[in-house]
Amino acid sequence: MRKFTTLLFLTLIVSSIYAAGGIKGFIRNAAGEPLEFATIYIDELGSGTVTNIEGYYEFRMLPGDYRVVFQHLGHETQVQRVSIGQNMKELNIQLVAQTFELDAVEIIDGGEDPAYTVMRKAIAKADFHRQQVDYYEARVYIKGSGRLLNTPGIARRMLEKEGVKADSTTAFTSESVSLIEYERPNTFREKVISVNTQGEDNGSSPNGYIYGSFYEPDVAQAVSPLSTKAFGYYKFELAGYFNDRGFNVNKIKVTPRSRGDNVFSGYIYIIEDLWGIHSLELEVYKLGIRFDIKQVYAPVEESVWLPVSHKFLVTGKIFGFGFDYRYLASVSDYKVRINPDLDVDFQVIDEKIDRELARTAEARQKDRQDLASIDEKLNSGEELSRKDLRRMMREYEKEEQQEQEEPEVVSNYSQVIDSLATKRDSSYWAVIRPIPLTKAEVRGYEVQDSITVAAKVAEEEAADGVKNAGKKKNKFPIFNIISGTNLKLGEGKLIHYDGLHNAGFNPVEGYWLETRLRYTQRGESNRFQLALTPRYGFSWDRLTWDSDADYRFGPDHSRNLLRLSGGRMVTQYNEPRPVNQLFNTFYALLGERNYVNIYEKKFMGANWRKNWRETAKASVMVEWADRRTLQNTTGQTWINSESRVYADNVPLILEAPILVPQTEKAATLDLSFTLNPWQKYSIRNGNRSAVEGSSPSFTLNYRQGIPDLNESITDYQRVGLTYRHTIRPGARGKIDLKLDMGLYVNNDYVGLADYQHFAGNQMIFTTADPVGAFRLLPYYTYSTSDRWLAAHAHYQFRRFLLTQIWEIQMTGARENFFVNYLNTPESNHYTEVGYSIDNILRFLRVEAIVGFQDGKYQDWGIRIGVASNIFGSFATVDVETND
Repeated sequence: MRKFTTLLFLTLIVSSIYAAGGIKGFIRNAAGEPLEFATIYIDELGSGTVTNIEGYYEFRMLPGDYRVVFQHLGHETQVQRVSIGQNMKELNIQLVAQTFELDAVEIIDGGEDPAYTVMRKAIAKADFHRQQVDYYEARVYIKGSGRLLNTPGIARRMLEKEGVKADSTTAFTSESVSLIEYERPNTFREKVISVNTQGEDNGSSPNGYIYGSFYEPDVAQAVSPLSTKAFGYYKFELAGYFNDRGFNVNKIKVTPRSRGDNVFSGYIYIIEDLWGIHSLELEVYKLGIRFDIKQVYAPVEESVWLPVSHKFLVTGKIFGFGFDYRYLASVSDYKVRINPDLDVDFQVIDEKIDRELARTAEARQKDRQDLASIDEKLNSGEELSRKDLRRMMREYEKEEQQEQEEPEVVSNYSQVIDSLATKRDSSYWAVIRPIPLTKAEVRGYEVQDSITVAAKVAEEEAADGVKNAGKKKNKFPIFNIISGTNLKLGEGKLIHYDGLHNAGFNPVEGYWLETRLRYTQRGESNRFQLALTPRYGFSWDRLTWDSDADYRFGPDHSRNLLRLSGGRMVTQYNEPRPVNQLFNTFYALLGERNYVNIYEKKFMGANWRKNWRETAKASVMVEWADRRTLQNTTGQTWINSESRVYADNVPLILEAPILVPQTEKAATLDLSFTLNPWQKYSIRNGNRSAVEGSSPSFTLNYRQGIPDLNESITDYQRVGLTYRHTIRPGARGKIDLKLDMGLYVNNDYVGLADYQHFAGNQMIFTTADPVGAFRLLPYYTYSTSDRWLAAHAHYQFRRFLLTQIWEIQMTGARENFFVNYLNTPESNHYTEVGYSIDNILRFLRVEAIVGFQDGKYQDWGIRIGVASNIFGSFATVDVETND
């Protein structure tokens, strides 16, 4: 009944709008050519629309008298008074090209362009504009489409074989209408009331710019021209000025000082005296993909200009596939509430130009330091220096932050999709759509509707066929034995089988095969899982296994994990398992080289772990194990070499004794606490995620070997401290730092598995974390039971050597410089210095490294790995969180 009432209500609204009058027509330039993306804005309604690519527009209004503003970047704005009745009124507009005035300007201060005075004032007032609006709500319409370009030959032929014209096919179309609410300082709420999407946007969505603000220091991770850091990234030039509806507008050319990713170029238009944005046309690159952005602002209140229309073009190439995505967005029906603290009027002084006036204004402000509120300070005089304004806004934002319930949350976005959003018919869209479809788009939607219907019928037939076939065929075909499968047992209950594709070779087990079977039961705020991992070595002729039972519970912001585990398994001496088993298989079978050193342990253990969001994490783990040293059982290789033989399975550690016991019993206790003291968060639909680089991470670890517990012979105490941080110095690059240090308080008996090991590498291929891993260091040679200091620094350049070439930078390639350092009693100040070309083909990294000991050259090498951007912020992967 509720859905019927809602549908009836919407139908009545749409019908009333459809019955109303309005305006329609074409907007053209002086030559009669259509002007795409021209903005039509009705002052009385705080609403409007934009033209399509044919220059056509339609906008429905209730009867009345209206002031209609027609504008297009590069053309003079035209304002008309219109009386609307019950019928649509045709209003065809011709806009003339904008005449930009640029008087002969007196060059001041050694040749400074007057644009710098404009931008200094605009930057000084950016925080004010950002905090000026307490709340607004509006309606957003977004229309998008995407297509393939320059398809590679093989893919082109495959597409054409399927009857698809590769370079002209529309791979993605979308329309949506949303109601949005903004609440200062960082809350966005969106209700999607209608959406029609075909295909995938592949991450090209412009929402980061639509819901972002150029008054922020960064917009979608790019440095805004209104950032306080802008003069370090941009050069500005006054390209002219013009008058628009009584406002003088400066056209400022924005040029990056260093061309590359995350900096804008183009034009930004600044309103004189208000020092706010009138409009902008900018472009920016991200990993070689280009975003063209046009935004037009309108005065939704007397002194508040907000965006009313957006145009985006996203173009690039990945794996030889060219593409472009186009989006138009119209923002209308603004309802705005001004921040009462900032509902003031004042003038901004550029102290670099008006030094005497600035000194007077600053002196006046010093005399009023006892004023209680910022509105009193702002209203205390007609003039403020940039310095005073920035200081006041910093104080204001600091006070506001202290009053916030969750000051660590930097953005809070939530989205609700109406239950009828995907069920709107063509008549609904014909009325609600503010940007009319072109004839080509109408034909395209008709074709897509036909395809959708056909696909739905085919899907239903296929589902029916599967249903009937399931009665006759085995539900678990032989293919699932290899690939794995899921079996749902009921609500929240699932059995998952991993298949038999996890296999490899080492000289201890020979060929080995491993799988995993899991039973999972989920509740509203908990999860219980039982898992069994059997593994069989064919040369060794032994089945090993491990099992665990874990229970996760508690609210999302404070999760707990309890785990019990046990079994008889093989594992690498370095518990994080730095040696990739697949790569090692090929090294062994093709080159008779083995880097996987493993031992067998019969064990039982218990673990408790608790997370406090991303701010802190504590872990306690106890384990008792019966460890057994293993010997090679096979010398098999595909390419036999008389000069090469597999090394013994026991790792070579310079500090370790030559003779290693065949068995040892070990009881261990591990305590760990991680703290991210200044962690910031973004919230999306109630789910928190950590903001990269907002806080360093500190981990304190204590590990003890407990002697005489059920015949345990381990006897040591180890303390370690790890520091890790990602720093982004603007758009100029990224710095990743890691420092790991510690010592053994006592080391009366330390088994090989209890040594402090380091992430070494002796293969040309590596999947190791780019920060925190060595490139040439032997896996075990410098492991220690004494003291250690490991330091890693990784810098990703925005531009360096090869990326100075624009064509290479456009592929998304990046260059890195890194230094790794290790100090143990035997390492002799081991140091690696390396250079890498990163993000090759979007996923590869090639490195060249030179190693030194005591400052003397030792070795060099080439390594091939996974692109560092795939690791995100290089955060350590927590394998125990897998669901």
